[in-house]
Amino acid sequence: MKYVVIFHANLSYAYLTPDRYEFVIRQSYEMLLDTMAERFPDVKFVFEASGYTIEEIAHRCPDVLAKLKRAIAEGRCEFMGSPYAHPMLPNFPKEDGIWALRFANEAFQRHLGVTPRSFWNPECGWRSYVPEQAAAAGFTNVIGDFEAYSRSCGPDGKPLRPEIYAKEHTKDRAFYHFGFAYDLPGTERAIHFPFNAIAGVPKNRLRMFLRTDRIAQFGVRYFMGMEGYTLEKYLGLIRQYSAQNPGEPEGALIIFADDAEYVGTNGWFRLKYQNKPDNVFEATPDSREKLIALLTACQGMGSFCTFDEACSLPPLPETISFDDDRAWHGAYASTWAQTPMARLLRPWQDLVRAKLRRSRLPEERLRLAWYHLTNSYNSDGQWPPTLPDAPHIVHPFNYAYCFENLLRAELLCGGVDRSKLRTDPLKTLREILGPQESLILAKARRLAAKGNKAEKSAGRRAVTLIETARNHTSVKAVKRILYPSDYQVRADAMVEARRAVGGVEIEKNEDLTAKPARRARK
Repeated sequence: MKYVVIFHANLSYAYLTPDRYEFVIRQSYEMLLDTMAERFPDVKFVFEASGYTIEEIAHRCPDVLAKLKRAIAEGRCEFMGSPYAHPMLPNFPKEDGIWALRFANEAFQRHLGVTPRSFWNPECGWRSYVPEQAAAAGFTNVIGDFEAYSRSCGPDGKPLRPEIYAKEHTKDRAFYHFGFAYDLPGTERAIHFPFNAIAGVPKNRLRMFLRTDRIAQFGVRYFMGMEGYTLEKYLGLIRQYSAQNPGEPEGALIIFADDAEYVGTNGWFRLKYQNKPDNVFEATPDSREKLIALLTACQGMGSFCTFDEACSLPPLPETISFDDDRAWHGAYASTWAQTPMARLLRPWQDLVRAKLRRSRLPEERLRLAWYHLTNSYNSDGQWPPTLPDAPHIVHPFNYAYCFENLLRAELLCGGVDRSKLRTDPLKTLREILGPQESLILAKARRLAAKGNKAEKSAGRRAVTLIETARNHTSVKAVKRILYPSDYQVRADAMVEARRAVGGVEIEKNEDLTAKPARRARK
Protein backbone atom coordinates (compact mmCIF):
# COMPACT_ATOMS: atom_id res chain seq x y z
CA MET A 1 0.00 0.00 0.00
CA LYS A 2 1.12 3.54 -0.76
CA TYR A 3 0.52 6.08 2.00
CA VAL A 4 -0.29 9.79 1.74
CA VAL A 5 0.18 12.43 4.43
CA ILE A 6 -1.28 15.90 3.87
CA PHE A 7 -0.45 18.73 6.25
CA HIS A 8 -3.14 21.41 5.93
CA ALA A 9 -1.59 24.74 6.97
CA ASN A 10 -4.04 27.54 7.70
CA LEU A 11 -3.03 30.74 9.46
CA SER A 12 -6.63 31.96 9.05
CA TYR A 13 -7.49 29.54 11.82
CA ALA A 14 -10.13 30.62 14.35
CA TYR A 15 -8.57 31.96 17.57
CA LEU A 16 -5.12 32.22 15.95
CA THR A 17 -3.99 35.85 16.13
CA PRO A 18 -1.10 37.48 14.22
CA ASP A 19 1.07 37.77 17.33
CA ARG A 20 1.16 33.94 17.34
CA TYR A 21 1.76 33.45 13.60
CA GLU A 22 5.55 33.12 13.78
CA PHE A 23 5.27 30.77 16.75
CA VAL A 24 2.93 28.45 14.79
CA ILE A 25 5.00 28.71 11.61
CA ARG A 26 8.13 27.63 13.45
CA GLN A 27 6.61 25.24 15.98
CA SER A 28 4.54 23.39 13.41
CA TYR A 29 5.40 24.12 9.76
CA GLU A 30 9.16 24.45 10.18
CA MET A 31 9.26 21.46 12.52
CA LEU A 32 7.45 19.36 9.89
CA LEU A 33 9.76 20.48 7.10
CA ASP A 34 12.89 19.91 9.20
CA THR A 35 11.75 16.49 10.40
CA MET A 36 10.94 15.32 6.90
CA ALA A 37 14.28 16.58 5.56
CA GLU A 38 16.41 15.21 8.40
CA ARG A 39 14.71 11.93 9.26
CA PHE A 40 12.77 11.01 6.11
CA PRO A 41 14.66 12.42 3.10
CA ASP A 42 13.20 9.71 0.83
CA VAL A 43 9.60 9.98 2.05
CA LYS A 44 7.20 12.00 -0.08
CA PHE A 45 4.63 14.21 1.64
CA VAL A 46 2.10 16.92 0.86
CA PHE A 47 2.10 20.45 2.29
CA GLU A 48 -1.06 22.44 1.62
CA ALA A 49 -1.69 26.10 2.34
CA SER A 50 -3.91 29.01 1.39
CA GLY A 51 -2.56 32.04 -0.43
CA TYR A 52 -2.89 34.06 2.79
CA THR A 53 -0.84 31.49 4.72
CA ILE A 54 1.95 31.44 2.14
CA GLU A 55 2.13 35.24 2.09
CA GLU A 56 2.33 35.37 5.89
CA ILE A 57 5.11 32.75 5.92
CA ALA A 58 6.99 34.72 3.26
CA HIS A 59 6.61 37.97 5.23
CA ARG A 60 7.35 36.67 8.72
CA CYS A 61 9.65 33.68 8.19
CA PRO A 62 11.30 33.77 4.75
CA ASP A 63 13.78 31.11 5.91
CA VAL A 64 10.88 28.68 6.47
CA LEU A 65 9.51 29.51 3.03
CA ALA A 66 12.95 28.67 1.61
CA LYS A 67 12.80 25.25 3.27
CA LEU A 68 9.38 24.61 1.71
CA LYS A 69 10.66 25.67 -1.72
CA ARG A 70 13.66 23.37 -1.35
CA ALA A 71 11.45 20.39 -0.47
CA ILE A 72 9.27 21.11 -3.51
CA ALA A 73 12.26 21.55 -5.82
CA GLU A 74 13.81 18.28 -4.62
CA GLY A 75 10.59 16.38 -5.38
CA ARG A 76 10.06 15.33 -1.76
CA CYS A 77 7.06 17.60 -1.21
CA GLU A 78 3.98 18.16 -3.33
CA PHE A 79 2.52 21.60 -2.72
CA MET A 80 -1.27 21.55 -2.66
CA GLY A 81 -3.29 24.75 -3.04
CA SER A 82 -6.52 26.16 -1.67
CA PRO A 83 -8.48 29.46 -1.98
CA TYR A 84 -6.71 32.61 -0.87
CA ALA A 85 -8.46 33.33 2.45
CA HIS A 86 -9.98 29.92 3.22
CA PRO A 87 -13.64 30.56 2.30
CA MET A 88 -16.32 27.86 2.21
CA LEU A 89 -16.83 27.71 -1.55
CA PRO A 90 -20.38 26.25 -1.52
CA ASN A 91 -21.69 29.24 0.42
CA PHE A 92 -20.92 31.86 -2.23
CA PRO A 93 -21.51 32.22 -5.97
CA LYS A 94 -19.34 30.29 -8.40
CA GLU A 95 -17.67 33.44 -9.76
CA ASP A 96 -16.53 34.53 -6.32
CA GLY A 97 -14.78 31.23 -5.65
CA ILE A 98 -12.94 31.44 -8.96
CA TRP A 99 -11.63 34.86 -7.94
CA ALA A 100 -10.46 33.43 -4.59
CA LEU A 101 -8.64 30.57 -6.34
CA ARG A 102 -7.09 32.98 -8.83
CA PHE A 103 -5.71 35.19 -6.05
CA ALA A 104 -4.28 32.11 -4.33
CA ASN A 105 -2.55 30.85 -7.47
CA GLU A 106 -1.00 34.27 -8.00
CA ALA A 107 0.40 34.14 -4.45
CA PHE A 108 1.77 30.63 -5.03
CA GLN A 109 3.51 31.72 -8.23
CA ARG A 110 4.87 34.86 -6.57
CA HIS A 111 6.35 33.13 -3.53
CA LEU A 112 6.88 29.49 -4.55
CA GLY A 113 7.20 29.68 -8.30
CA VAL A 114 4.64 26.88 -8.74
CA THR A 115 1.01 26.50 -9.71
CA PRO A 116 -0.28 23.46 -7.82
CA ARG A 117 -1.99 20.57 -9.59
CA SER A 118 -3.89 19.40 -6.50
CA PHE A 119 -6.68 21.31 -4.80
CA TRP A 120 -7.66 21.26 -1.13
CA ASN A 121 -11.33 22.18 -0.95
CA PRO A 122 -11.86 23.86 2.48
CA GLU A 123 -13.86 21.62 4.80
CA CYS A 124 -14.61 19.46 1.71
CA GLY A 125 -17.70 21.64 1.29
CA TRP A 126 -19.79 20.76 -1.75
CA ARG A 127 -22.02 22.45 -4.28
CA SER A 128 -22.45 21.25 -7.83
CA TYR A 129 -20.18 23.99 -9.19
CA VAL A 130 -17.18 23.28 -6.92
CA PRO A 131 -15.48 20.94 -9.44
CA GLU A 132 -16.10 23.57 -12.14
CA GLN A 133 -14.30 26.13 -9.97
CA ALA A 134 -11.34 23.78 -9.48
CA ALA A 135 -11.12 23.07 -13.21
CA ALA A 136 -11.41 26.77 -14.09
CA ALA A 137 -8.46 27.50 -11.78
CA GLY A 138 -6.31 24.90 -13.56
CA PHE A 139 -6.30 22.13 -10.97
CA THR A 140 -6.21 18.50 -12.12
CA ASN A 141 -6.78 16.79 -8.75
CA VAL A 142 -9.15 17.51 -5.89
CA ILE A 143 -9.57 16.00 -2.43
CA GLY A 144 -12.94 14.64 -1.34
CA ASP A 145 -14.43 13.22 1.83
CA PHE A 146 -15.48 9.56 1.97
CA GLU A 147 -18.14 10.09 4.63
CA ALA A 148 -19.74 12.92 2.66
CA TYR A 149 -19.76 10.71 -0.45
CA SER A 150 -21.09 7.58 1.24
CA ARG A 151 -23.92 9.51 2.91
CA SER A 152 -25.02 11.22 -0.34
CA CYS A 153 -27.45 10.42 -3.15
CA GLY A 154 -26.78 10.43 -6.88
CA PRO A 155 -28.58 12.53 -9.51
CA ASP A 156 -31.37 9.90 -9.52
CA GLY A 157 -32.04 10.55 -5.84
CA LYS A 158 -30.86 7.10 -4.80
CA PRO A 159 -28.09 6.63 -2.21
CA LEU A 160 -24.67 6.17 -3.78
CA ARG A 161 -23.75 3.68 -1.06
CA PRO A 162 -27.09 2.40 0.28
CA GLU A 163 -25.51 0.05 2.81
CA ILE A 164 -23.67 2.96 4.46
CA TYR A 165 -26.39 5.55 3.88
CA ALA A 166 -28.92 3.40 5.77
CA LYS A 167 -26.76 3.47 8.91
CA GLU A 168 -24.97 6.81 8.79
CA HIS A 169 -27.09 9.37 6.96
CA THR A 170 -28.62 11.96 9.25
CA LYS A 171 -30.34 15.30 8.91
CA ASP A 172 -29.06 16.29 12.33
CA ARG A 173 -27.24 19.56 11.71
CA ALA A 174 -24.75 19.06 14.50
CA PHE A 175 -21.49 20.95 14.91
CA TYR A 176 -19.84 17.68 13.81
CA HIS A 177 -21.36 14.25 13.26
CA PHE A 178 -18.88 11.42 12.88
CA GLY A 179 -21.29 8.54 13.57
CA PHE A 180 -19.31 5.63 12.13
CA ALA A 181 -22.18 3.15 12.53
CA TYR A 182 -21.24 1.13 9.44
CA ASP A 183 -18.41 -1.40 9.75
CA LEU A 184 -16.42 -0.39 6.69
CA PRO A 185 -14.36 -3.22 5.18
CA GLY A 186 -10.64 -2.66 5.02
CA THR A 187 -10.75 -3.43 1.30
CA GLU A 188 -12.95 -0.37 0.53
CA ARG A 189 -11.81 0.66 -2.96
CA ALA A 190 -13.14 4.22 -2.72
CA ILE A 191 -10.38 5.10 -0.24
CA HIS A 192 -7.69 3.26 -2.26
CA PHE A 193 -8.21 4.50 -5.81
CA PRO A 194 -9.17 7.80 -7.46
CA PHE A 195 -12.31 8.71 -9.35
CA ASN A 196 -11.81 10.23 -12.79
CA ALA A 197 -15.52 10.83 -13.42
CA ILE A 198 -16.83 13.66 -11.23
CA ALA A 199 -20.36 14.92 -11.77
CA GLY A 200 -20.29 18.41 -13.25
CA VAL A 201 -17.08 18.24 -15.29
CA PRO A 202 -16.02 16.17 -18.32
CA LYS A 203 -14.53 12.78 -17.56
CA ASN A 204 -10.75 12.88 -16.98
CA ARG A 205 -10.81 16.66 -16.50
CA LEU A 206 -10.38 16.22 -12.74
CA ARG A 207 -9.45 13.31 -10.54
CA MET A 208 -10.64 12.97 -6.96
CA PHE A 209 -9.11 10.96 -4.13
CA LEU A 210 -10.96 10.55 -0.84
CA ARG A 211 -9.82 11.02 2.74
CA THR A 212 -11.77 9.38 5.56
CA ASP A 213 -12.36 10.63 9.08
CA ARG A 214 -12.18 7.03 10.22
CA ILE A 215 -8.42 7.45 9.96
CA ALA A 216 -7.71 11.18 9.77
CA GLN A 217 -9.64 12.16 12.91
CA PHE A 218 -7.97 9.37 14.85
CA GLY A 219 -4.66 10.83 13.69
CA VAL A 220 -5.49 14.27 15.10
CA ARG A 221 -6.37 12.76 18.46
CA TYR A 222 -3.23 10.64 18.41
CA PHE A 223 -1.07 13.73 18.01
CA MET A 224 -3.01 15.44 20.80
CA GLY A 225 -2.39 12.55 23.19
CA MET A 226 -6.10 12.04 23.81
CA GLU A 227 -6.79 9.09 26.10
CA GLY A 228 -7.24 5.87 24.14
CA TYR A 229 -5.80 7.21 20.88
CA THR A 230 -2.50 5.36 20.91
CA LEU A 231 0.03 4.75 18.17
CA GLU A 232 -0.76 1.03 18.32
CA LYS A 233 -4.46 1.65 17.66
CA TYR A 234 -3.65 4.19 14.93
CA LEU A 235 -1.40 1.68 13.18
CA GLY A 236 -4.08 -0.97 13.64
CA LEU A 237 -6.54 1.26 11.75
CA ILE A 238 -4.01 1.87 9.00
CA ARG A 239 -3.36 -1.89 8.67
CA GLN A 240 -7.09 -2.58 8.67
CA TYR A 241 -7.75 -0.13 5.84
CA SER A 242 -4.67 -1.18 3.89
CA ALA A 243 -6.28 -4.48 2.92
CA GLN A 244 -6.84 -5.11 -0.78
CA ASN A 245 -8.68 -7.72 -2.78
CA PRO A 246 -6.60 -10.38 -4.60
CA GLY A 247 -5.53 -9.30 -8.06
CA GLU A 248 -6.01 -5.57 -7.49
CA PRO A 249 -3.21 -3.16 -8.38
CA GLU A 250 -1.50 -1.51 -5.45
CA GLY A 251 -3.67 1.27 -4.07
CA ALA A 252 -3.05 4.26 -1.81
CA LEU A 253 -4.45 5.40 1.52
CA ILE A 254 -4.50 8.86 3.09
CA ILE A 255 -3.37 8.36 6.69
CA PHE A 256 -3.35 12.03 7.70
CA ALA A 257 -5.20 14.90 6.04
CA ASP A 258 -5.99 17.53 8.62
CA ASP A 259 -4.68 20.68 10.25
CA ALA A 260 -0.89 20.92 10.23
CA GLU A 261 -1.18 22.97 13.40
CA TYR A 262 -2.07 19.78 15.30
CA VAL A 263 1.47 18.55 14.64
CA GLY A 264 3.57 20.90 16.74
CA THR A 265 0.85 22.80 18.60
CA ASN A 266 -2.43 21.88 20.23
CA GLY A 267 -4.38 24.03 17.77
CA TRP A 268 -8.00 24.20 18.89
CA PHE A 269 -7.81 20.94 20.82
CA ARG A 270 -8.02 22.20 24.39
CA LEU A 271 -10.82 24.59 23.48
CA LYS A 272 -12.88 21.92 21.74
CA TYR A 273 -12.13 18.79 23.77
CA GLN A 274 -11.16 20.08 27.20
CA ASN A 275 -13.24 23.27 27.56
CA LYS A 276 -10.12 25.44 27.84
CA PRO A 277 -10.59 28.25 25.28
CA ASP A 278 -7.62 30.17 26.64
CA ASN A 279 -5.21 27.31 25.89
CA VAL A 280 -4.96 27.36 22.12
CA PHE A 281 -1.95 26.99 19.83
CA GLU A 282 0.41 25.99 22.62
CA ALA A 283 3.54 23.93 21.96
CA THR A 284 3.26 20.13 22.00
CA PRO A 285 6.90 19.05 22.44
CA ASP A 286 6.23 15.36 21.75
CA SER A 287 4.78 16.00 18.26
CA ARG A 288 8.07 15.42 16.48
CA GLU A 289 8.65 12.05 18.10
CA LYS A 290 5.05 11.04 17.46
CA LEU A 291 5.45 11.94 13.79
CA ILE A 292 8.72 10.00 13.56
CA ALA A 293 7.16 6.95 15.23
CA LEU A 294 4.15 7.03 12.89
CA LEU A 295 6.10 7.41 9.65
CA THR A 296 8.76 4.90 10.67
CA ALA A 297 6.11 2.27 11.39
CA CYS A 298 4.31 2.99 8.11
CA GLN A 299 7.57 2.63 6.18
CA GLY A 300 7.60 -0.96 7.37
CA MET A 301 4.10 -1.46 5.95
CA GLY A 302 4.44 0.25 2.56
CA SER A 303 5.81 3.28 0.74
CA PHE A 304 4.78 6.93 0.58
CA CYS A 305 3.52 8.90 -2.41
CA THR A 306 2.14 12.36 -3.14
CA PHE A 307 -1.52 13.16 -3.61
CA ASP A 308 -0.89 13.73 -7.31
CA GLU A 309 0.62 10.25 -7.58
CA ALA A 310 -2.34 8.73 -5.73
CA CYS A 311 -4.65 10.44 -8.21
CA SER A 312 -2.68 8.81 -11.05
CA LEU A 313 -3.54 5.26 -9.91
CA PRO A 314 -6.05 3.25 -11.99
CA PRO A 315 -9.40 5.04 -11.56
CA LEU A 316 -12.65 3.57 -10.35
CA PRO A 317 -15.39 3.18 -12.97
CA GLU A 318 -18.14 4.96 -11.04
CA THR A 319 -19.06 8.63 -11.34
CA ILE A 320 -18.71 10.31 -7.97
CA SER A 321 -21.07 12.98 -6.74
CA PHE A 322 -22.20 14.51 -3.46
CA ASP A 323 -25.35 16.02 -2.10
CA ASP A 324 -25.25 19.77 -2.39
CA ASP A 325 -24.43 21.31 0.99
CA ARG A 326 -22.24 18.41 2.18
CA ALA A 327 -19.01 18.98 4.12
CA TRP A 328 -16.54 16.88 6.05
CA HIS A 329 -16.97 15.63 9.63
CA GLY A 330 -20.59 14.80 8.85
CA ALA A 331 -21.43 18.50 8.76
CA TYR A 332 -23.29 20.65 6.26
CA ALA A 333 -21.65 23.53 4.37
CA SER A 334 -24.59 25.77 5.20
CA THR A 335 -23.77 25.38 8.90
CA TRP A 336 -20.92 27.80 8.17
CA ALA A 337 -23.33 30.07 6.28
CA GLN A 338 -25.87 30.13 9.11
CA THR A 339 -23.67 31.26 11.98
CA PRO A 340 -24.78 34.60 13.48
CA MET A 341 -21.76 36.44 12.04
CA ALA A 342 -22.28 34.93 8.59
CA ARG A 343 -25.94 36.00 8.58
CA LEU A 344 -24.90 39.48 9.64
CA LEU A 345 -22.22 39.89 6.96
CA ARG A 346 -23.87 38.15 4.01
CA PRO A 347 -26.45 40.84 3.07
CA TRP A 348 -23.72 43.49 3.12
CA GLN A 349 -21.47 41.24 1.02
CA ASP A 350 -24.32 40.77 -1.44
CA LEU A 351 -24.75 44.54 -1.83
CA VAL A 352 -21.03 44.99 -2.51
CA ARG A 353 -20.98 42.10 -5.00
CA ALA A 354 -23.97 43.52 -6.87
CA LYS A 355 -22.25 46.90 -7.08
CA LEU A 356 -19.05 45.30 -8.39
CA ARG A 357 -20.88 43.37 -11.09
CA ARG A 358 -22.43 46.50 -12.57
CA SER A 359 -19.47 48.80 -11.98
CA ARG A 360 -17.07 50.14 -14.59
CA LEU A 361 -14.07 50.42 -12.33
CA PRO A 362 -10.54 50.36 -13.77
CA GLU A 363 -9.26 46.77 -13.96
CA GLU A 364 -6.78 47.00 -11.08
CA ARG A 365 -9.28 48.70 -8.78
CA LEU A 366 -11.88 46.08 -9.68
CA ARG A 367 -9.46 43.24 -8.94
CA LEU A 368 -8.56 44.80 -5.60
CA ALA A 369 -12.23 45.13 -4.69
CA TRP A 370 -12.84 41.46 -5.54
CA TYR A 371 -9.75 40.53 -3.52
CA HIS A 372 -11.07 42.22 -0.39
CA LEU A 373 -14.63 41.03 -0.91
CA THR A 374 -13.60 37.38 -1.21
CA ASN A 375 -11.25 37.76 1.77
CA SER A 376 -14.30 38.77 3.81
CA TYR A 377 -15.64 35.25 3.16
CA ASN A 378 -12.94 33.74 5.42
CA SER A 379 -14.75 30.88 7.13
CA ASP A 380 -13.01 31.18 10.49
CA GLY A 381 -14.00 34.83 10.81
CA GLN A 382 -17.60 33.70 11.10
CA TRP A 383 -16.98 30.41 12.93
CA PRO A 384 -17.81 28.52 15.09
CA PRO A 385 -21.60 28.47 15.27
CA THR A 386 -23.08 29.23 18.66
CA LEU A 387 -25.22 26.21 19.48
CA PRO A 388 -27.15 25.28 22.64
CA ASP A 389 -24.78 22.37 23.35
CA ALA A 390 -21.68 24.28 22.16
CA PRO A 391 -21.93 27.99 23.04
CA HIS A 392 -18.70 29.01 21.35
CA ILE A 393 -18.02 32.60 20.33
CA VAL A 394 -16.32 34.04 17.25
CA HIS A 395 -12.86 35.44 18.02
CA PRO A 396 -12.73 39.25 17.70
CA PHE A 397 -9.63 39.17 15.49
CA ASN A 398 -11.16 36.71 13.03
CA TYR A 399 -14.35 38.75 12.78
CA ALA A 400 -12.38 41.99 12.33
CA TYR A 401 -10.50 40.42 9.40
CA CYS A 402 -13.78 39.77 7.59
CA PHE A 403 -15.30 43.13 8.51
CA GLU A 404 -12.30 45.21 7.49
CA ASN A 405 -11.87 43.42 4.17
CA LEU A 406 -15.56 43.91 3.43
CA LEU A 407 -15.38 47.60 4.33
CA ARG A 408 -12.37 48.04 2.00
CA ALA A 409 -14.26 46.32 -0.82
CA GLU A 410 -17.23 48.64 -0.29
CA LEU A 411 -15.04 51.74 -0.34
CA LEU A 412 -13.25 50.57 -3.49
CA CYS A 413 -16.52 50.13 -5.37
CA GLY A 414 -17.79 53.54 -4.33
CA GLY A 415 -20.03 52.58 -1.43
CA VAL A 416 -23.40 50.87 -1.16
CA ASP A 417 -26.79 51.87 0.19
CA ARG A 418 -26.72 50.33 3.66
CA SER A 419 -30.30 51.45 4.29
CA LYS A 420 -31.27 48.37 2.26
CA LEU A 421 -29.83 46.11 4.94
CA ARG A 422 -32.28 44.49 7.33
CA THR A 423 -29.63 43.04 9.63
CA ASP A 424 -29.70 43.55 13.39
CA PRO A 425 -26.23 43.78 15.00
CA LEU A 426 -27.71 43.83 18.51
CA LYS A 427 -29.49 40.53 17.87
CA THR A 428 -26.24 39.09 16.47
CA LEU A 429 -24.30 40.22 19.52
CA ARG A 430 -26.82 38.58 21.84
CA GLU A 431 -26.84 35.36 19.79
CA ILE A 432 -23.06 34.98 19.93
CA LEU A 433 -22.23 36.16 23.44
CA GLY A 434 -25.53 35.58 25.20
CA PRO A 435 -25.43 31.79 25.80
CA GLN A 436 -21.94 31.78 27.27
CA GLU A 437 -22.64 34.96 29.24
CA SER A 438 -25.62 33.22 30.86
CA LEU A 439 -23.51 30.21 31.86
CA ILE A 440 -20.83 32.46 33.35
CA LEU A 441 -23.37 34.66 35.12
CA ALA A 442 -25.09 31.68 36.74
CA LYS A 443 -21.76 30.34 38.02
CA ALA A 444 -20.65 33.81 39.15
CA ARG A 445 -23.82 34.30 41.20
CA ARG A 446 -23.41 30.90 42.85
CA LEU A 447 -19.84 31.74 43.81
CA ALA A 448 -20.80 35.19 45.04
CA ALA A 449 -23.51 33.69 47.23
CA LYS A 450 -21.92 30.50 48.56
CA GLY A 451 -18.19 30.53 47.82
CA ASN A 452 -15.25 31.23 50.08
CA LYS A 453 -13.90 34.77 50.38
CA ALA A 454 -11.83 34.60 47.16
CA GLU A 455 -14.65 32.93 45.24
CA LYS A 456 -17.17 35.51 46.36
CA SER A 457 -14.86 38.29 45.21
CA ALA A 458 -14.30 36.58 41.85
CA GLY A 459 -18.03 35.99 41.46
CA ARG A 460 -18.90 39.63 42.11
CA ARG A 461 -16.21 40.75 39.66
CA ALA A 462 -17.53 38.37 36.99
CA VAL A 463 -21.09 39.68 37.48
CA THR A 464 -19.82 43.22 36.96
CA LEU A 465 -17.96 42.22 33.81
CA ILE A 466 -21.01 40.46 32.32
CA GLU A 467 -23.16 43.49 33.13
CA THR A 468 -20.57 45.60 31.31
CA ALA A 469 -20.62 43.27 28.30
CA ARG A 470 -24.42 43.49 28.25
CA ASN A 471 -24.44 47.26 28.06
CA HIS A 472 -25.48 47.57 24.41
CA THR A 473 -25.93 51.34 24.24
CA SER A 474 -23.29 51.95 21.56
CA VAL A 475 -24.54 49.04 19.43
CA LYS A 476 -28.12 50.34 19.52
CA ALA A 477 -26.83 53.65 18.14
CA VAL A 478 -25.38 51.96 15.03
CA LYS A 479 -27.73 50.62 12.39
CA ARG A 480 -27.26 47.35 10.52
CA ILE A 481 -23.51 46.66 10.97
CA LEU A 482 -21.45 45.58 13.97
CA TYR A 483 -18.14 47.38 14.32
CA PRO A 484 -15.29 45.12 15.43
CA SER A 485 -14.46 47.37 18.40
CA ASP A 486 -18.04 47.11 19.70
CA TYR A 487 -17.77 43.35 19.48
CA GLN A 488 -14.25 43.08 20.90
CA VAL A 489 -14.85 45.16 24.04
CA ARG A 490 -17.82 42.98 24.98
CA ALA A 491 -16.17 39.70 24.02
CA ASP A 492 -13.07 40.62 26.04
CA ALA A 493 -15.20 41.44 29.09
CA MET A 494 -16.97 38.10 28.80
CA VAL A 495 -13.67 36.21 28.48
CA GLU A 496 -12.29 37.99 31.54
CA ALA A 497 -15.44 37.02 33.48
CA ARG A 498 -15.09 33.42 32.36
CA ARG A 499 -11.54 33.32 33.63
CA ALA A 500 -12.60 34.86 36.94
CA VAL A 501 -15.07 32.02 37.65
CA GLY A 502 -12.66 29.29 36.52
CA GLY A 503 -14.33 28.53 33.19
CA VAL A 504 -17.57 26.89 32.08
CA GLU A 505 -18.30 23.77 30.05
CA ILE A 506 -18.50 24.66 26.37
CA GLU A 507 -18.75 21.37 24.52
CA LYS A 508 -18.94 17.59 24.87
CA ASN A 509 -17.43 15.39 22.16
CA GLU A 510 -17.77 12.01 20.53
CA ASP A 511 -15.30 9.21 21.26
CA LEU A 512 -14.14 7.67 17.99
CA THR A 513 -12.93 4.55 19.76
CA ALA A 514 -16.38 3.71 21.11
CA LYS A 515 -18.85 1.63 19.13
CA PRO A 516 -22.07 3.54 18.47
CA ALA A 517 -24.87 2.41 20.76
CA ARG A 518 -27.58 3.00 18.22
CA ARG A 519 -28.20 3.87 14.62
CA ALA A 520 -27.66 7.48 13.60
CA ARG A 521 -30.79 9.62 13.61
CA LYS A 522 -32.40 10.35 10.27
